[in-house]
Amino acid sequence: MPDFQNLIQQLCDQGWYYQQNVLDEQWVSELADLCHGRTFLQAGIGKGLQNIINEAIRSDSISWIEKDEQASALRRYLALTEQIRTLLNREFYLGLNDFEAHFSTYPPGAYYKPHYDCFAKDKRRAVTFIVYINQNWQAMDGGQLSLHLPEGEHLIEPVAGSMICFLSEQILHEVKPTRCERMALTGWFIRNHGQDYYYS
Repeated sequence: MPDFQNLIQQLCDQGWYYQQNVLDEQWVSELADLCHGRTFLQAGIGKGLQNIINEAIRSDSISWIEKDEQASALRRYLALTEQIRTLLNREFYLGLNDFEAHFSTYPPGAYYKPHYDCFAKDKRRAVTFIVYINQNWQAMDGGQLSLHLPEGEHLIEPVAGSMICFLSEQILHEVKPTRCERMALTGWFIRNHGQDYYYS
């Protein structure tokens, strides 16, 4: 499980938090099996009618997670996100009232160029939450999440069971080209009206 105290402290101090061993091996295995059994669509960029496929920017595929998913591994995942949503609202008064997420898969050679998770005219996504389900991942496999921070680039290995949480509007990030299949559950805690927010 996440170290909730450190999550809150590091989000406040630096805008992001990474932790390994959040999901146990069985949970990771169940999520990976579910991922392999789902139908995926090629991911685009932009929102709504402005969403387009542009493989020069991103080349992953996604499968959206519904709120009424029946698989126990996904119910546990959604329960965890609800815990985190409640915690973020209590500590930061963010007014988060929804969560959306999808499975993402990157085949060998796939990547996602530097981007923010907020749309230019839609600020509802406030906090990004990612868990990785890549069993037996090695550094040589590539596919790191690169955070573009004021002090320089910081690389996150997408190892099985790890998580990262960061401020969607403030952290520029990218996915480096992967050399083997890379899987994750990527989600966003949402404010319906996309208003500015402040830390306590």
